[in-house]
Amino acid sequence: MSTSEIINAIINGFTAVGTIAVAILAIWGDAIKAKVAGPKLTLVAHNLRGSVVPITQGPRSIFYHLKVVNSRKWVRATNCRVILKKLWRKAPNGTFQEALLSVPLTFVWAPAEITPPYVTLVKDHVLDFGIILEGGDNFSPRLFSYTNNFQGFVRANEVVRFGLEIVSDNFISPHLQVFEVAWNGRWSNNLDEMTQNLQIQEVIN
Repeated sequence: MSTSEIINAIINGFTAVGTIAVAILAIWGDAIKAKVAGPKLTLVAHNLRGSVVPITQGPRSIFYHLKVVNSRKWVRATNCRVILKKLWRKAPNGTFQEALLSVPLTFVWAPAEITPPYVTLVKDHVLDFGIILEGGDNFSPRLFSYTNNFQGFVRANEVVRFGLEIVSDNFISPHLQVFEVAWNGRWSNNLDEMTQNLQIQEVIN
């Protein structure tokens, strides 16, 4: 093979590789861009000890918060929300069994009164994870809506695990983050006591 033929073969090879690369980018370009240069979001504990919210009328409440953190602060996560994708309830034999969740449900950002379901997230944003009312019979995850057959309320002596997913225009969680809630049915506005009554922890597989 002559030198010119070798050069032509190399050029043809680079052309073929370039053509394939263009095709790959055309099909999976957005996914590749999001993976390499998009935001990187994760859920972390923000206030799992709880925060007592006094109100003028009605029962007192304790709110529990998570936070979505973006470790690539130079890239905004647009239309970001946190979704409840799966539920597991602890059975009498100690194992966790997946509970029916008809459709994914969206969590409420804090403060709920002024924050829409979708936010543009740069650095971090606090999420209302759940609430328990004085005199109430359950811990309730803070969702914009609930299905009629929702099985995610945590009542006395129950343990429920919540599988959460972060979604935005340019990000989706590579795996669910799971948070476990256990409650013995007792209420106290003393948070030191309440941390013994209601416990929240992330489950790391």
